[in-house]
Amino acid sequence: MKYNFDEVIDRRGTATVAYDGQQKVYDYENLEPFWIADMDIKTPEFIIEHLKNKLNQAHFGYLVWKQDEYLNAIKNWYKKRFSVNVQKNDIYYVPSILFTVTEVIREFTKEGEGVLIHTPSYNAFLNLIEGNKREVVESPLIQTDEGYKLDVEQFEKVASREDVKVLVFCNPHNPTGKVWTKEECEQIKEICERHDVFIVSDEIHMDFVRSENGFYSMANLMQLDSPILVVTGLGKTFNLASLASSYMITKHRYFTMQFNRKLGTYYGLAAANTLAVEAVKVAYNQAEEWVDQLNDHIERNMGILKEFVDNEMSDQLSFIKPESTYLAWIDFSNSGYSEEKVQKALQSVGKIATGIGNSYELDESHHFRLNVACSEDKLIGGLEAIKQSFNALDNDEIE
Repeated sequence: MKYNFDEVIDRRGTATVAYDGQQKVYDYENLEPFWIADMDIKTPEFIIEHLKNKLNQAHFGYLVWKQDEYLNAIKNWYKKRFSVNVQKNDIYYVPSILFTVTEVIREFTKEGEGVLIHTPSYNAFLNLIEGNKREVVESPLIQTDEGYKLDVEQFEKVASREDVKVLVFCNPHNPTGKVWTKEECEQIKEICERHDVFIVSDEIHMDFVRSENGFYSMANLMQLDSPILVVTGLGKTFNLASLASSYMITKHRYFTMQFNRKLGTYYGLAAANTLAVEAVKVAYNQAEEWVDQLNDHIERNMGILKEFVDNEMSDQLSFIKPESTYLAWIDFSNSGYSEEKVQKALQSVGKIATGIGNSYELDESHHFRLNVACSEDKLIGGLEAIKQSFNALDNDEIE
């Protein structure tokens, strides 16, 4: 079956953050959204129909999430898509990915201690670390002509700090789209084990890896009580972010015991969401072809973006096409303009909302993030708006 990812959908007025939550971030209103990481692509119809049928049962009492159908769906997805053997006893329903990351930070660090992260970083991680009164300890990725690389020597140096006990690992990496190799994951695991650093690996973008070697999950490296936890879900792949259909995979018995105890007796969050569990069942059993075609669409859009930057705006922008995610990390340092001026032009002239670079970096930024999970028409319109914005800067039309 051929799926259509070029359908233009308008989500304005639906209480969607991408459209209706812009006032919290931007100085201008009614911008065309290319910022937050959800898709202007419909959730697949077979998931919608399955959830409709579930709604028709007309009762939603407390749910036993630990069902073979749910656990087998996850286990089989990992086996088919990533060649990873996940044990059903290592899978746990969780309220959300960021909640789980936060609990790892709270369990293994104290206030004032360091949490290690690769920069640039998904901005929510930075907010969580700072919000929990921990110190952000950065391991900057090295930008090369082929993409971003791990600075192994620098990473080990900061991992060896006495106060660093957790690595928040973004795999694949947001915002750069870096795909971590098997060798890099093994290096990171060995360094963290050597220095007693617990790894929490956010693998929410795992289904968007388009490199030849595919996705390598940290679940590959788990043994009994390994200080590794993988957390992921359906939110990105199937545009179900508000459904919070998340789960974790770990063999670390102490953390699992503490986490599950606190869910029930401290937070009161032990109840599972029926629709989230049902979504996992249907998505992981029926969506392989849909996901493959979605990745083909995103790869085409990334190619359109790359061609546009190289042919139309190479004096102002540079862009390395990522091997994963639907997020483009675009460098405007060639233009010579400050981030403040670029953002003012994009918003006031281009009328578009892009991811603001300084929210992903600890220092001054010369980047913005662009979401290409949309129709080709919307993307082309966004690219023309970017060009118009930089033309206004070149013509000194921005104060």
